[in-house]
Amino acid sequence: MVVKKISILISCLFVAHFAFGQKSLLKRNINYSASNERLEDVLRDISYVGEFSFSYNPDLLPVDSLMSISVENSSINDVLQVLLGTELELKISGNHLVILKSKFSASGSTGVKKTSTINGYIRDSSTGVGVPYAVVFDVSKLNSAISDSSGFFSLEITTREEAVGLAIAKIDFQDTALVIKNNTQRLDVSISPVLGNVEVEGSTALGKSSGNVNNLKVVKLVTPKATIAYGGELQLYTYKFAQVSFLPFLGTNMRMSGTTENNFSFNILAGYNGATNGVEIGGLFNIDKHYAKGVQIAGLGNIVGNELVGLQLAGIFNTNLGNVTGVQIAGINNVVLDTLRGLQLAGISNVALQNVDGVQVSGISNVAIKDVNRMQISGISNVGKNIGGAQIAGIVNTSAGTVKGIQIAGIANGGRVVKAGQIAGIMNVASDTVSGVQIAGILNFAKFNKGLQLGLINISDTVSGVSVGLLNLVWKGYNKIELYTSEVLYMSFRIKLGTRKFYNIFGAGMQSFAKGSVWGYTYGMGGVIRLGKSKNDLNIELNLTDLQNRSEWGQDINLNVRFNVHYAQHITKRLKIFAGPTWSNLIYPEDHLNSDAFLLDIPPYTLYDAVTNGTVIQGWIGFEVGLRVL
Repeated sequence: MVVKKISILISCLFVAHFAFGQKSLLKRNINYSASNERLEDVLRDISYVGEFSFSYNPDLLPVDSLMSISVENSSINDVLQVLLGTELELKISGNHLVILKSKFSASGSTGVKKTSTINGYIRDSSTGVGVPYAVVFDVSKLNSAISDSSGFFSLEITTREEAVGLAIAKIDFQDTALVIKNNTQRLDVSISPVLGNVEVEGSTALGKSSGNVNNLKVVKLVTPKATIAYGGELQLYTYKFAQVSFLPFLGTNMRMSGTTENNFSFNILAGYNGATNGVEIGGLFNIDKHYAKGVQIAGLGNIVGNELVGLQLAGIFNTNLGNVTGVQIAGINNVVLDTLRGLQLAGISNVALQNVDGVQVSGISNVAIKDVNRMQISGISNVGKNIGGAQIAGIVNTSAGTVKGIQIAGIANGGRVVKAGQIAGIMNVASDTVSGVQIAGILNFAKFNKGLQLGLINISDTVSGVSVGLLNLVWKGYNKIELYTSEVLYMSFRIKLGTRKFYNIFGAGMQSFAKGSVWGYTYGMGGVIRLGKSKNDLNIELNLTDLQNRSEWGQDINLNVRFNVHYAQHITKRLKIFAGPTWSNLIYPEDHLNSDAFLLDIPPYTLYDAVTNGTVIQGWIGFEVGLRVL
């Protein structure tokens, strides 16, 4: 009763007109001319040119009347008004245009409601056998019935109209529409099976389905099996301006809700409809079997079987089994089983099983199974295949393919090929090649580094770019061991790790093995210039050595800063001798002399000797000579 009253109220508020789908068919423009042709032939020609089918009762139209008409680029609606008058009653079901009333009708309405019972059999035109579970419905009122196992049906219709339009639909059979008089009668209808594989898999009259909403648990929970069965995957469908549902099985579109497109849909608790082309509001759930174009607002969730164009707003979730072109906003989760072209905004997570050609923003995670061509922003993690835009995450970003854009993460970024950039607080990983930039607080890894790595530790197999850090480990890089002597530490060794463009130096040395002898540990960096066609090298380095003379490491740092220029000459393939001058500086606080008197003997001589703000700075030119292995 509540639903009936609401239905009457909406009928009063909205005058009768054609829905969007009807307008789209009736607005198709055609070019056509005929001179003294039978009306029946003219209608047949128009349907051929307009690529649709007419259904009408010949008893209600003067089919043998001669008609003349000539139109260019005129809508089907205008052409029919010229032929049949302006007071037309037309209904669209699938690709059928059903004529229920025209100026030629004896009377469009009986004035009194009349109830008729129409029964009979639905048969296979090729075999004559009854067709079970075929849907028969009134295209105006959406009263419906399903044939039984023998093909028998019985449909009760109450209307004031003289003519009734019926539609018959069944999977694997061609849709059928016909117009009959509003009388109790026996009606046997033959429908033709679809021959060959002419249907696109997963397609429906309302559009190609990426999935089946009927398989979702929440749909099964709130929608009775009978309602789903009536919807089926029928190619026949209808259009309504407005509908009201209390639940999927209780609404103004009755059992045909799954085959109906509505411009305005109001679901008090939950609704199950074919499609929405306008606005849909649900207290709990909105379920559109095919598509939604416009706005969907639900207290809990919106579910669409194919494409969304517009806005979805839900308290908990939005689920689309096709593309989304527009905006999804949910308190917890948004899911798109195809491509996102717009914005997903969720409190917890967003998922797109194809490309993200828009933006995903979530409190926890974003997932794109294929490419991210715009942006993902999340509090914890982002996942995509190829990243053409940006991934920004509080913790981790992951790419299974190529990063052509940028990854920014609080902890870690991962990708296969990095062509643009990775910036992370702790670690960046490229399992294949970096031709862009990796910047990390601690570690960068790339199998092949053709770009730039900046981090405390950089690890690669091969580097043709630049790795700059405290430690650069390159398997096929510039990795050398040196034994050498200098004017400060007479017995020293060091390891050089990195590339010819930039390498790190780690070393140690001492003056002798005697107790209390001066010793030191070294960190430095450098690069190599190859001289001409020979394989001889010129190394330019900066080394920092802390000098001590006690067995334990002292708290005092006595810094020997050395700027080296070495010439290296081959002896064998893996052995070189090198030598060169060193601009050496000794820097230490003046009060260190109280405990480290050995510092007075370090400089062999001084070019300058100064004390600035309590710090001693002494400089001289020294030397280094040694052997280089590997």
